[in-house]
Amino acid sequence: MARKKKRKNSADIEEKNGYTLFQWLLFIVVIPLLFALTIGLVVMTIAGVNVFEKTKEVAANIPYVAEWTGATKQDGKADGEKVVELQAEIKNKQAEIDQLSGDLESSKAEIEELLTEQDRLNAQLKQLQEQQKEAAETKETNTTSNVAQTYESMDEESIAGIIINLTNNEAVAILQELSTEKQAAVFENLEAKKAAEYTKILSNE
Repeated sequence: MARKKKRKNSADIEEKNGYTLFQWLLFIVVIPLLFALTIGLVVMTIAGVNVFEKTKEVAANIPYVAEWTGATKQDGKADGEKVVELQAEIKNKQAEIDQLSGDLESSKAEIEELLTEQDRLNAQLKQLQEQQKEAAETKETNTTSNVAQTYESMDEESIAGIIINLTNNEAVAILQELSTEKQAAVFENLEAKKAAEYTKILSNE
């Protein structure tokens, strides 16, 4: 009976020691380790480090772990595809830039041609305007000359009666085309005030 009791006490002590060892491992190793990992994860996340990507990179550098996770092949393939896509996109953008540059050069050439054509048309317009002005002046001169010749053949009293009803410029233009003797005869048939006005205009010209 004493032996059975002794054996029972020994089993209780072993069981008690076993639970004590497990508790010791739990409180001294496992819980602090989990706490430290949690703190590290929080700190790295706040610092802007992607923990999962970092874990993949570390795993890829470990030979057996990399084979187990397949990180090296998958990540390498993904990066290669990204590089190809980026290179293709860069080429497309460069092609668009070259096309726009070509269009810009073409537009510049067209603008230069249009400006040249505009200058040519402006020169032609100016020349035509000068020709029209000269033609109008010639026509006016010829008309005045013809009118003056007509007045030259008229008597002085009739001329004076006509130019008195014209503007001063028109009357002076006719008088200028008449001979000096004819002018003097016309002035004799005009009022002194009007004759003085015409004389003053003629002397200024």
